[in-house]
Amino acid sequence: MTVDRASTLNTARPASTSDIVLDGIFTGMIGALTVALWFLVLDVIAGRPLYTPALLGTFLLHGGEAARQATIAPLEIAAYTAFHFIAFILIGIALSWMMTLFERFPIMFFVILVLFVCLQLAFFGLNVVLGAQIVGQLSAWSVVVANILAATGMVFYQWRRHPGVLKSVEKLWEDSAT
Repeated sequence: MTVDRASTLNTARPASTSDIVLDGIFTGMIGALTVALWFLVLDVIAGRPLYTPALLGTFLLHGGEAARQATIAPLEIAAYTAFHFIAFILIGIALSWMMTLFERFPIMFFVILVLFVCLQLAFFGLNVVLGAQIVGQLSAWSVVVANILAATGMVFYQWRRHPGVLKSVEKLWEDSAT
């Protein structure tokens, strides 16, 4: 009994759990680094490098009242940076898993789109809640721009890792047009 090598080469190998996790870690790191660099640039322009992670780290460790007088300190910066990267890595792993599903089930495009909108609204809502505690210290527009930049980088990376999904999206649009 022989195996037809041509047919086995053309079929995509299902992604293993370790592939999904590793891909998700890279995806999350891209998002986290994008946001971190965005706020670093804004902080440098404002003349206070690392202020945003110090502010959010102070809020995370000591609450809203302490955040009103946040100072740039290594513990607060490290705490928030760790929290920030872990959150993005978890989102990256979820996105990586959904993209592997997307390859088999094109309808996942709409699930990913809805999830993106929900995450944006959740981050905006979180900013509004934090804004009540950190009035005037973190602008809503900068958070929205940071999230859009991060999402763009993460999705671009995933699109490069899963080139077949673009054809699936085109097929979805063609099927709905007929």
